[in-house]
Amino acid sequence: MRPLLCLSLILIAIFARAQNIQGKIIDEVTGSGIPFVSIGIVGTNAASVSNENGDFILKAPAFPAKLRVSHVSYLLTELDLTESQEKLVISLKPASISLSEVTIDPFRAQRIVKEALEKAKIAGSLNFYVNAFYRQLTSLNNTPSQIYELFYDLKWNTMSVQGWLAKKSRYAQSSQETMFTLTNMSYLTFKNSGYLFPEKGGKFVSLQTLPLYQFTIEKYIEQANQKIAVITCKYKSPRKNLYYVNTTYYIGVDDSKIYRVENSLFNLPMDFKGVSPKIPPITTTVATFNGNNTAIPVLESVSTKMYLNLSANERPLHVGLSSLLIVYKADAAPNDQKFNNLDRKTKDRTVIESIKYDPEFWKDNPIVKQTALEDSFIKMMEGKSAFGTMINP
Repeated sequence: MRPLLCLSLILIAIFARAQNIQGKIIDEVTGSGIPFVSIGIVGTNAASVSNENGDFILKAPAFPAKLRVSHVSYLLTELDLTESQEKLVISLKPASISLSEVTIDPFRAQRIVKEALEKAKIAGSLNFYVNAFYRQLTSLNNTPSQIYELFYDLKWNTMSVQGWLAKKSRYAQSSQETMFTLTNMSYLTFKNSGYLFPEKGGKFVSLQTLPLYQFTIEKYIEQANQKIAVITCKYKSPRKNLYYVNTTYYIGVDDSKIYRVENSLFNLPMDFKGVSPKIPPITTTVATFNGNNTAIPVLESVSTKMYLNLSANERPLHVGLSSLLIVYKADAAPNDQKFNNLDRKTKDRTVIESIKYDPEFWKDNPIVKQTALEDSFIKMMEGKSAFGTMINP
């Protein structure tokens, strides 16, 4: 019986590995990788998002499977797969672009945004429960120095992530004379994961602040079912030390759904201990939302980037922080888990250290995707057995 059992386990392991669909999404014209592309298997909850190089990995429940690939700026593509794929290359055709037409209605852009925000506000009490993977990379003077990785269960609605539970985590950092870390970058990512922004704490586009912003339709993206209006919203009266956000929306002209939100954050309130910023931090976020088969588009990814030029002990310190949150499963069914509330005082490192490191969970995990820069740093840290030890051996 034992040999048969071992053989069965081996076959199960091979079969499980064979379910992975791995590949790259590229632009048909330029051949370059496309980030933040939604990849899903029709009729299932299996989904993923390409990373900043266009790479993705997706686990298929079974074959044959129909793969749906979508991005707001490209034409929808569907593929029928009969077996697993490890080097799949999918070319997307850019959607037609039309520049903003001359119109006698100067308030059209503002009206499109207003209708989209009103629709989002009506759905504001509807919570979705998502499984997500989060990676945060810190670089000092263009050299990777620290990495956080976490799997979360999240409660999300159109305003932001409303609650979180960290399930798995790992952390590693290199040994350098000078170190810098942002203790709660996940909080910043969670707060910018929706498309209804807060009305206090800064100046954001909202139903109350519409008169404070200048709205411009930059272009229309001609999708098969409707136009997507790309609308920039710029705060009219920026002032030194005033925290404000300029936003670009990608909104369906017919359905008033928001499919993508790009934010530029200015004068972000931050407290730097032991260092002094030479210029205010440059911070951007890009959130994408999947509107297939739901009344409102649901979060699928958030990319956050921050660049700081600091001075520590009279030495220049160029800091780059980047994070990517990817949702790989979403469910509108009630979830009775007790989620932690968002709190800007929550420290990512403390959360990570509260969870026992499980190296087998992370080994060849199909959800864990990375760019080339992250990949080289992760492999180096894994080679030193640095993950889970909280130190660099």
